[in-house]
Amino acid sequence: MSVNSVSIKIQTGVYGQFRNLNNKVWFALGEYVDNAVQSFENNKEALIKANNGKYQFEVKINIDWESDFIKIYDNASGIDINNFQRAFEPANIPIDNTGLHEFGMGMKTASIWLANIWSVKTAALNETEERYVEFDLEKVLKEEKEVLKVKNTEKPKSIHFTEITLSQLSKNAPTAYQMDKIKKHLASIYRKFIRKGELKLYINDVELSYEDPEILNAPYYTNPKGTPIYWKKEINFSLDKYKVSGFIGVLNTMSTSEINGLSLFRRGRVIQGSHDEKYRPKVICGQIGSPRYKRIFGELELEGFAVSFNKGSFQEQEDLEFLMEAIQVEISAKDFDLYTQAEKYIKPKTQDDNVKVAKGIVSNMKKTTKVENLKEKVETSLKEIDNKNLATKNEQLYKKAKTIDTHEDFIEIKGEKYKLKLEFITEPSITDLYSLQEEKDELFDKKAIFKINLAHPFFTRYEKIKSEEDYQPIVSIIRALVLAELIAPSQGTKGAGNLRLNFNNFIRNI
Repeated sequence: MSVNSVSIKIQTGVYGQFRNLNNKVWFALGEYVDNAVQSFENNKEALIKANNGKYQFEVKINIDWESDFIKIYDNASGIDINNFQRAFEPANIPIDNTGLHEFGMGMKTASIWLANIWSVKTAALNETEERYVEFDLEKVLKEEKEVLKVKNTEKPKSIHFTEITLSQLSKNAPTAYQMDKIKKHLASIYRKFIRKGELKLYINDVELSYEDPEILNAPYYTNPKGTPIYWKKEINFSLDKYKVSGFIGVLNTMSTSEINGLSLFRRGRVIQGSHDEKYRPKVICGQIGSPRYKRIFGELELEGFAVSFNKGSFQEQEDLEFLMEAIQVEISAKDFDLYTQAEKYIKPKTQDDNVKVAKGIVSNMKKTTKVENLKEKVETSLKEIDNKNLATKNEQLYKKAKTIDTHEDFIEIKGEKYKLKLEFITEPSITDLYSLQEEKDELFDKKAIFKINLAHPFFTRYEKIKSEEDYQPIVSIIRALVLAELIAPSQGTKGAGNLRLNFNNFIRNI
């Protein structure tokens, strides 16, 4: 026996697997918006002409949990006779796949992912028939259907729309508590079309809008009184087969989860980085929680990259990372160093800011500080100050403690050369926050080594002290205390080390 041909038609059982695809509800709903947008883009002039110049493209998504259905309506040009057959055949890729409906799978996979039954009613501009077709997943699987019947009714040529109804919703369908997030993601994904006024997108009759973040307009961080600069850098270059255009900016107000980060576009819609799922490559945005991470944002239109089936990510992630490295070089140019400005700039605090902070601190202290407890803590500290054995033990432990890392400063104070060596240790058995030891050095008038114990209870007491940026102000205060102790004898102060001894004991207990 010989085989002369094989079937490449999709088996109906494959439809049942669509339900298990890894997807997100805003990407699924986005498939219908993509199709509508592409229909509008392809027929823009004809739609405006057919409506005597008074045309507004709209997409409306209505979700009814009580009646268990989702309805998506758009007033684009409808699905014409040339594309109707293709619209229902799995993986029948359109001849022109340079738009948003490039895979020929979006409507089908999204509909089966969201519901058991879905129908399409459409009227194509300049055609005389309205078409209706229904897909019942249970019947298709049970009867192994490969053909669906289409109902045709007459209509005027000027009528144009597409209405998709999903019923018997699946567990993947949107829930009421997801609605706010869905609205924000869709507004973010289609922001370019919404900005231009070309698209009005509604969910449950609420029109979606996108608010552009405010960009920092301030002097360079090294010159606080200098001329304000608008911190937005236009990006436009090619790298091998890839092209990128758009901008990188610095946020006027820091953000930690929603506004900061990059949105990556392809063909006008966001692929990666909508709403609170921004793309934050370390090479551009820095460490999580850093000022740069909280301030850098941007919009980049990419060309040359392939996307995942649900248009939720780019495929060539390694090449994307190389592209981000090239962009980092662009935004670090000396004549417009946006990269460093995002990390180093500190917004000046106003009088109102200080008043608000002061009142907040006082309010918090009233809630947390009790006179009896404070008295007890002070008495405990005083006993420990008088305990010479404790001081001796700490001194011995400091000498044995393993150094994590070091930093050296060379400074001149009142004509004397100082060498300050900072060592970080992590030793829970040491009760002091920091130590100071002076040593002789022929090259310097004074050499001092001070060690900061990162395992001290002070650091573990406050949960918000996590990143290196959180520790930096405390390290600066300790360095200032060290310098104060070193120069105090030249000012006639005796026993300057007592201040450090007292401080270490009080900071541990209070």
